[in-house]
Amino acid sequence: MNDTSATSLTREHQAFYERFKSFWAAPTGPRVAELIAPHATIHFTGAGTFSGAEYINVMAGILDSMVEFKVTPRDCAGDGERLYIFWEATALVGEETRTWEGVDRMRIADGMAIEEHVIFDSAVLQPAS
Repeated sequence: MNDTSATSLTREHQAFYERFKSFWAAPTGPRVAELIAPHATIHFTGAGTFSGAEYINVMAGILDSMVEFKVTPRDCAGDGERLYIFWEATALVGEETRTWEGVDRMRIADGMAIEEHVIFDSAVLQPAS
């Protein structure tokens, strides 16, 4: 499914995907609360597990520490209460720009993510040796 076929999603999933894209067009830590419920459980590759309320500060730290960090949502699919968003990211790591892909698998309830698994190969973020 490509980005233009997001209309095949449920209305709730489609609305969430639009908000997800809006978030990444202008990301900030506090804007996490637009997508993630405070009581949500977040499983983040390389960063551990934390609540949605804690994710606000985690995301602020990520955004502050990663130079030229950009996430571009590319595609999504839904299955029941689950929404899968495929994305591509770029950032300056050391002195080189790196690009990687990942998937957020979310459980959505009442328009908010109540569980999220941020899945990607975190080795790409290690400086060259």
